[in-house]
Amino acid sequence: MTIQEIIDLQMLAFNNRDIKSMMSLYTDDTKIYNFSDHSLAINNKKECEEMFIKLFEQSPDLNAEIIKTIFFYNKVIVHEYVSGRSGSNEKKEQVVVFEIEGQKISRMDIIR
Repeated sequence: MTIQEIIDLQMLAFNNRDIKSMMSLYTDDTKIYNFSDHSLAINNKKECEEMFIKLFEQSPDLNAEIIKTIFFYNKVIVHEYVSGRSGSNEKKEQVVVFEIEGQKISRMDIIR
């Protein structure tokens, strides 16, 4: 599977709120960081899954729309709009830097 296919599948699963398909794309030791202060928000796959389940439950109309994607070695920079978070109709812009290892997502840095 190519890096582009991994990200495409992740985005499709995210927009379909398909937690099983989505989590199959993450390593067991996945880390998610807040870019602004470099703080560790999520420390493993279980925490990641719990975070997405809660987000999906609170956001039935959640949707991400890719504006631009840049592929650079094992990194993917996704500039996107996210709407429907926690019931909000507001479209918010964010950037997510995905790091891929062994055909799975091992790290995400989120810029909001």
